Amino acid sequence: MQAESLTHLQPMLQWRYAVRRFSDEIVSDTKLNQVLKDTRLSPSSYGLQPYKLLVIKNREIKDKLVEASYGQEKITLNSHLLVLAADMSPITEMVEQYVLRYSLHNDLIGKKLNAMKQTMLSSVAKFDKPTQYQWASEQAYIALSTLLLSAASLKVDACPVGGIDKDKFDQILELDKFRLKTVIACPIGYRHPLDHVAHANKVRKPIEDLVIKVD
Repeated sequence: MQAESLTHLQPMLQWRYAVRRFSDEIVSDTKLNQVLKDTRLSPSSYGLQPYKLLVIKNREIKDKLVEASYGQEKITLNSHLLVLAADMSPITEMVEQYVLRYSLHNDLIGKKLNAMKQTMLSSVAKFDKPTQYQWASEQAYIALSTLLLSAASLKVDACPVGGIDKDKFDQILELDKFRLKTVIACPIGYRHPLDHVAHANKVRKPIEDLVIKVD
């Protein structure tokens, strides 16, 4: 397992970086759909996936979002702009929908199914809106990690962008009517040949400064 990880995962992590400038090349529908399918399989709290993933290709919309991104041109100069948004719909609805889907794909009915539902509700249904947004955002960031790894495996570049005015994103994308709130943006595409950051050495903490082993 260790050798397999070194063979497959580390080269992808070494290859990817936070792209500063994208080329004009467009990510194919096949690769885009694969990234979306992989992201769908991300782990999340109780499997509820309390977020949505917006795929924006329209240049006019992306141009408007640059104004809400402090002028970062990579928000508009990319193949597709992906935006992860917290699902702010009632959590009880999420649980009901999940339990229904679960019952259709697993052999669990009656009291056991209801017990699972009540366990989920007792944990998350009491959240107020700020707590729900924080919880949903944490789950969205887990999905973002899967998205980045999937993109790297396909040699598709990506750059998470947290430096945005989330309220303005919400307004421009009219997310209120979908009961969503922006968490983070992530343009994807292909690195521009003149993006000098692509040739910089990756700098991370030494493993001994990062890891604390508790025996």
